[in-house]
Amino acid sequence: MQKILLTILFALGITLLHADTATPADDSKPITFTLTNTEGEEILVTELEEGLKFEKYQGRAVFLTLFGHMCPPCNAEIPELIALTEEYPEKLAIVAIEAQQYSNEELKKFKEQKKINYNLVAGKDHEEFIGYLANRAEWNGSIPLLIAIDKNGAVQAVQPGFIPKASLEEWIKRLNQ
Repeated sequence: MQKILLTILFALGITLLHADTATPADDSKPITFTLTNTEGEEILVTELEEGLKFEKYQGRAVFLTLFGHMCPPCNAEIPELIALTEEYPEKLAIVAIEAQQYSNEELKKFKEQKKINYNLVAGKDHEEFIGYLANRAEWNGSIPLLIAIDKNGAVQAVQPGFIPKASLEEWIKRLNQ
């Protein structure tokens, strides 16, 4: 039931997005975004009817997170995400977008201080993508926010708040089936 509701929400979000923003000249072409992580690596993201395809991480589950550097629950989840990245390198990719306006340089320092081993993206530099996500997922700005995407690019869950590592591990298993 949750999967059906998410698919409907995302389908409605696509309709609203196309109505409210500039669309590609050819409406049949999917919207694409290029995210740049703190290391300067580009991550190509293409919209799918049921989710998002991360070109670099095809065949793996993706945890797309929105977090804030000053958010206590967001900071509490960092060690868990670090551990998951180490434990599931072939099954999971994490792309975390900082939503409290840190610059890329500030985010690099934050990543070093916290010893983060997954992709960090400065939301300040990718506001269009954040707006796109907010529209499609009907996000109200609560952080942390996890968007769990299966190995085929379909969104399987949109979950605000801190999520314990054991629950995240269950999702990794399901997302890779």
